Amino acid sequence: MKEKKTETIIYEGLGFPIKLIKCPMKKVFGEWVLNVNLAKLQIDMLKELVHKPVPLTGAELRFIRKFLELSTSAFGKLVGVSHPAVLKWEKEQVHINPATEIYIRLYVLQHLHAKDKEFRNLYKQISIESLIKHKNDKHIPLSIKLGNNSLLAV
Repeated sequence: MKEKKTETIIYEGLGFPIKLIKCPMKKVFGEWVLNVNLAKLQIDMLKELVHKPVPLTGAELRFIRKFLELSTSAFGKLVGVSHPAVLKWEKEQVHINPATEIYIRLYVLQHLHAKDKEFRNLYKQISIESLIKHKNDKHIPLSIKLGNNSLLAV
């Protein structure tokens, strides 16, 4: 089986673009495909989203909701809004309240069984003021350097 590493690839398999750096690839039936542990990639992306310095996009919120296996109604109930409000966030028809977004990020950390230090780091990194200030900067692409890390497929 042929294998290679790409310098950079834009991966959109999670519903939003992610720049994968030094991405391992393998040739399957004549086509190059990712050679990574996709479950681990999803968890690593959740951690990246939690610490993203600008507001989350609608696609990123949808990814979080689906990863948590919640319907739009259940997700809305979790954060104290209606089902239509969640749909509007995901379609980017309205901005999510920054306090609600911080709560979602904290909930994701709790879901991932984060240590207290990670909660404190998030508190120091992300503020309501910074999310308001950067509300139009949310489409900054996320990057993950794969190289020799644990995302390699088993």
